[in-house]
Amino acid sequence: MRQPRVHPDASALVGRRVVVRYRLHDDVFGATDVLGTLESWSDGVLRIRPDRGSDRLEVAEPDVVAVKAVPARTVTRRDVRDLESAAVHGWQALETEWLGGWLLRAAGGFTGRANSCMPLDDPGRPLSEAVAHVERWYRDRGLIPAFQVPEPLGVALGPVLDARGWPPVEHRTLVMTATIDDARGAARDGLPPVRVDARPDDAWLAGYHYRGGDLPAHAVDVLVNARSVGFASVDEAGTRVAIARGAVSDAPSGRRWLGVTAVEVAPSARRRGLGSHIVAGLAEWAAGLGAQEAYLQVAEPNTPAQAAYRRVGFAEHHAYHYRRLRA
Repeated sequence: MRQPRVHPDASALVGRRVVVRYRLHDDVFGATDVLGTLESWSDGVLRIRPDRGSDRLEVAEPDVVAVKAVPARTVTRRDVRDLESAAVHGWQALETEWLGGWLLRAAGGFTGRANSCMPLDDPGRPLSEAVAHVERWYRDRGLIPAFQVPEPLGVALGPVLDARGWPPVEHRTLVMTATIDDARGAARDGLPPVRVDARPDDAWLAGYHYRGGDLPAHAVDVLVNARSVGFASVDEAGTRVAIARGAVSDAPSGRRWLGVTAVEVAPSARRRGLGSHIVAGLAEWAAGLGAQEAYLQVAEPNTPAQAAYRRVGFAEHHAYHYRRLRA
């Protein structure tokens, strides 16, 4: 039997976009290529979701000639703006104001997303003047002026912030997306069921560790401030072992998204697949509301979480970063 010339580290390719060359009918008709996402590589079989078409393809290892990672599919500025427009409704601030195509958001300092300006489009005035307005707006509310900058929408904004003395980029966060069906498929047999409630109970709030500290008194007001929001929980033997928050919102294009946030698994229950299991529960809930796709955010240095989500079917869509003006 021929030995396939495959990548030495299969686990590094799972969840990534790849091109796989494989033999057809014992070489009688030669070989062909498939381009798509490698969903799994186990038990001697590669399972690939092609870029074109919805049917999964299974290729046995002995038939594989080569497999190679390729760049992710091109995501346009319109795609980024469309998704971020849905995301601002999935995690809403308590106070908002539009400045042209910029959305200013404030919520007493609780979470970066709810206390930063989102530059979705042109502000309708010179950039330096618009930034000065943002600085005044946040200082009037006792908050640090901040931007959440989707890449590449904020390319022109960076030099203006530099010139006004704003500190450099703090960190990057990856936005990953998957189809609802892929996310639903991550449910694990043998794990307790996922319950989704309209409001967080005390155990849910106790399991949510925002920046490692206690939640402010108005945190619940921010968490529930969405049109369709669900708080997922997994309990085992009377103990809350996993939580997550989901919000369903529409993009300008009409695509309906599930935004997954606040995924936490109790330290004693980790490495059992509870993270992907609770995401699957939220996806099941969101499917009932008509959601077609899901997104979540992962800090760029958190490669273990990225790998786990890729195994579920999530892939990188775009990234964003924060800029904050120190006092």
